[in-house]
Amino acid sequence: MRGRLEYLRQNPRSAAAGPAGPVPLEVVVPYTTPVLAAEALSSAVDLARGFDAAVTLIAVHVLPYPTPLECQEGIRRRLEADLAAIARTTPAAVRAKLVFARSRTEAYLGTLPRRSLVVVGARERWWRTKEERFARRLAAAGHSVAVVKVK
Repeated sequence: MRGRLEYLRQNPRSAAAGPAGPVPLEVVVPYTTPVLAAEALSSAVDLARGFDAAVTLIAVHVLPYPTPLECQEGIRRRLEADLAAIARTTPAAVRAKLVFARSRTEAYLGTLPRRSLVVVGARERWWRTKEERFARRLAAAGHSVAVVKVK
């Protein structure tokens, strides 16, 4: 045990190593609104600076039950353009992912890697906003969640 602790002190980056080497930090920003997503993305990039991290912007578009999950091309193009515009606001490399689902929360829980670091943008209000309730649900599912307050 003592040898393992000394090794970790000398090689701190190997503490998060998996069988194939160091595991990169996965930082996820859920797309809620353009303003909130841009602020959260900016904070996520600042948070990931200096780490071996991948930043992903994920948007979930909810479709009602009669509608097939294969979306119309116009909706897909508009949402992809919105995600690309927000991703261009930061100089860092950001992956954008678009998901079509029936439930927003269940789609995020299904697509997020295990124990992700999630940065959620929320309006500054005295009551709990829907973004804050969403962040609590993600935290209850085992993810690390940071809420960025936007005025």
